[in-house]
Amino acid sequence: MKKASVLLTVSILTLVFTAIMCRNNHEPQAHPGCNFYYWKTRPEFTKEDKALADSLGMKRLYMRYFDVDWSPTLEMPVPIGPADFGEDFRNYDTNEPLRLVDYQVVPTIFILNRVFEKDFNPDSLAAKISKKILEKNQMLSFGLRTWSRDYANAETSVDWEQPDSLQPEYQFRQRITEIQLDCDWTNSTRDRYFQFLKAMKKANPGMTISCTVRLHQFRDGEKAGIPPVDRGTLMCYNVAPPKDQNVKDAIFDQDLVLGYLKNGDYPLPLEAALPLFSWGALFHENQFKGLASGLSESDVKGNPLFSPVSEGKYRFMQDTVFAEVYMREGDMVRLDEPSPAEIGKIVERLAQIKAVKNISFFDWNPSKIREYHVDEICKKFEAAR
Repeated sequence: MKKASVLLTVSILTLVFTAIMCRNNHEPQAHPGCNFYYWKTRPEFTKEDKALADSLGMKRLYMRYFDVDWSPTLEMPVPIGPADFGEDFRNYDTNEPLRLVDYQVVPTIFILNRVFEKDFNPDSLAAKISKKILEKNQMLSFGLRTWSRDYANAETSVDWEQPDSLQPEYQFRQRITEIQLDCDWTNSTRDRYFQFLKAMKKANPGMTISCTVRLHQFRDGEKAGIPPVDRGTLMCYNVAPPKDQNVKDAIFDQDLVLGYLKNGDYPLPLEAALPLFSWGALFHENQFKGLASGLSESDVKGNPLFSPVSEGKYRFMQDTVFAEVYMREGDMVRLDEPSPAEIGKIVERLAQIKAVKNISFFDWNPSKIREYHVDEICKKFEAAR
């Protein structure tokens, strides 16, 4: 009797398991997802942006809040270039509300390395940065609440100051659970920077603290040190100084990136960030003159102002003012721009690194997202894991 009962139970479990597997095989698989950096001073995230983000499975948006530099006059670190999260927080062109409520926004702070060359109290800087982030969060939440169409006709008796879980403001604040610090630390600044990271964790209990990790810091982890944070973002771009005329591509050189990644793993969970931007490095008589942001091959190929010299390099054919820089006939421009094929190759390698859990892109640009077929890159990463 017991044997029959066991056989019946096994048969039922087998049928249930088979049914589940058949159902899963026929259900559409969720998009693997990827995240983005958002580096605009004045955010303008439209309903079209939201539709694109949703189609890519985006969950996390790293938003630049402000930078931190050293003030020689005040002899202290100071915030510079803060993002505009004013009360009139809507898209300029359409007057529509921003569509950020559904995503986890990560306040991202860029700190120049020279800040940590100075003598100051890391706890004090952590407290000041944390306070300013909180102020920016409140401004951002207020803007989302004010311009949310879902609540445009809310009853006047609603007390917006109470933390009602249905309010867009409250929902949005609940999604700010992480702070990211971005600094290219060196051997001489490592100890002070790491002290600051510990101070940030202490000043923000319950909050995830992450930081960026450059490729050389990944490769030379023992020498560079492992930052005392919860997780990191591996920046797979800006691989060489743009002022160096001899580099192949200052933003993204596939061979260079693969070289940095060949040694294997990292003791922190990582998200790998890939570039979706370009520029032209301008040179006059072998001297660097500046960058033409956003310049790409489509802008110079077939343009009578330029004549091709070699792969990625063009010569100016006449005197002109270009990107607010006066260029002479014969001056050179080098295009620094990753190709979709190069990024795809790097993604395959990143998928083999155990520490890399996900990928992200710098930065949010719908035209570049479509041009580079980011959805296919995300799928390639997931398939190669």
